[in-house]
Amino acid sequence: MLDSDLDAELVQMMVANVSSGVATNARIDGVDVAGKTGTAQNGPDKPFSLWFTGFAPADDPQVAVAVVVENGGGQGQSGSGNTIAAPIAKKVMEAVLGK
Repeated sequence: MLDSDLDAELVQMMVANVSSGVATNARIDGVDVAGKTGTAQNGPDKPFSLWFTGFAPADDPQVAVAVVVENGGGQGQSGSGNTIAAPIAKKVMEAVLGK
């Protein structure tokens, strides 16, 4: 249950981020997933840290997940939170939700 307009606005933004934003690789058919990706730099020549955090279903969460992939997930500085971490989170959420 949401406690404030701010909570509802944040959830709406996180759902939009997964449905049509930069976290689309966490989409699950028939489920509103709320999430946020990230790509953290570790130095000029070091692989990125990639992450995704989110929950589903957005209106009545049954699962929350945070995925952090160190060393660029084997892709150095070319990977992103959406390409590497979000699909891992999707699989975890699907398993919990029975999808």
